[in-house]
Amino acid sequence: MTGGFVICEWGSVKENHPQFQRMMERLHTDLIAKAALDWAPKTFGGIAPRSNQFGETTIIPALFRGDAQTVAASGQLATWNQYLGTTGHRTILTGANTGNIYEDYKIGLAGFGLLDKSINISEIKFQISDRKIARINIEEAMAYENPVIIFEDGLVLDEETGFTLYAYVLSRGDIRLAPIGFQLNRVPNKLMTTDTGAALL
Repeated sequence: MTGGFVICEWGSVKENHPQFQRMMERLHTDLIAKAALDWAPKTFGGIAPRSNQFGETTIIPALFRGDAQTVAASGQLATWNQYLGTTGHRTILTGANTGNIYEDYKIGLAGFGLLDKSINISEIKFQISDRKIARINIEEAMAYENPVIIFEDGLVLDEETGFTLYAYVLSRGDIRLAPIGFQLNRVPNKLMTTDTGAALL
């Protein structure tokens, strides 16, 4: 991420920040091109891929562990909602494969959405492989109705690559912090034949 970010209302992104719409389009194009190279001879099949194609969907929570699963060193998220039972510096998202994104999945990360009216974290920072992203104070988001943090340059979470998101937790309680972007799947059947909420491997 060479650029910066903006904290704003989700509904204002397209209206007031058209550069972020262009960033999303560029990230989408670049990630599909990377997947086509890495997963050749498979080709892009969108949300309804056929044999010998890779597919696309939203970012699925089951690719991540939350705070409780990180402490237990097992399990995956079924939804973005998680209970934070301890205050202070916490790991609130990490790759479900012992800190890594599972093989056969690639994620285009454009930002994060804070989906609760009450926000109980004040800062975030994250790391992709050995690349560290600086701390971001998000208290400004508490003034918004539907706040998001959108990056000027999208990021790629590649398969078998480490990812960890830390937060400073102010108070115990539920939080729904969801990555914004999209996910590519080399083996579409893992998303097309599994039950909703099921674990991914």
